[in-house]
Amino acid sequence: MAQHDYVIDNASGAAVRADLNNVLTAIVSNNSGATAPTPTYAYQWWADTTTGLLKIRNAANTDFVTVGTLASANLGLVVAPSAAGTADQVLSTDGAGVQTYVDRARLVRNTAVASTSGTEIDFTSIPTWVKRVTVLFNSVSLSATANLLIQLGTSSAFETTGYASASSYAGAAVDSSAATSTAGFIIRAGLDTAGVGGSMTISNISGNIWVASFAGCRTDATASAIISGGTKTLSAVLTQLRITTTSTDTFDAGSINTIYEG
Repeated sequence: MAQHDYVIDNASGAAVRADLNNVLTAIVSNNSGATAPTPTYAYQWWADTTTGLLKIRNAANTDFVTVGTLASANLGLVVAPSAAGTADQVLSTDGAGVQTYVDRARLVRNTAVASTSGTEIDFTSIPTWVKRVTVLFNSVSLSATANLLIQLGTSSAFETTGYASASSYAGAAVDSSAATSTAGFIIRAGLDTAGVGGSMTISNISGNIWVASFAGCRTDATASAIISGGTKTLSAVLTQLRITTTSTDTFDAGSINTIYEG
């Protein structure tokens, strides 16, 4: 422990040298001591041995500001990342004070598309960071009795095979038999008088493996529930999504939107 007033008094050569050595000892020990050094100076260090904290005097020379804990690695401060992150990343800590840049959790809602004509509605340019897609159906109906089909796509093409999917109604007023498909994630519609309302969540398990689940209902007077599920392994990274039908029936009412999460 060493502190000094940082004033070198006039004295003999030996006394001045001893005073200088005391100044240097105070400097190299960061003015360590159980009490604050006196006098104090703006930006002066103090290793407070009573509290175990390293402190620095503020610019106004009115108080000491704590910098960190003397006995802790890196003074207990968070370690700066060793490399710069990329655009749209955030800092994350490992719980031990080490930070790294990681992709941030994001939720992006797209622009709703009217489902009033045509046989296909596509959502393209899905970002590579996406790990979950929610497809939202607002009273979507078809011109005849086909079912809805959601197909996933890569940068090469939409994939129309390799799905395992089934869907059925749940309600006393309607047929409860299941509809199945290997061409996409199926949603049982089956009546041109009924719209479909609800959401399908398509989540990435790992790699290019995706699973889907739908919960919704018919929006006609029966208000019967619709459930659906499925799985699909893509040949590459997901980049696009298509909502279509199981036949040539066209869309004639409602709207569809998507939400991306990652």
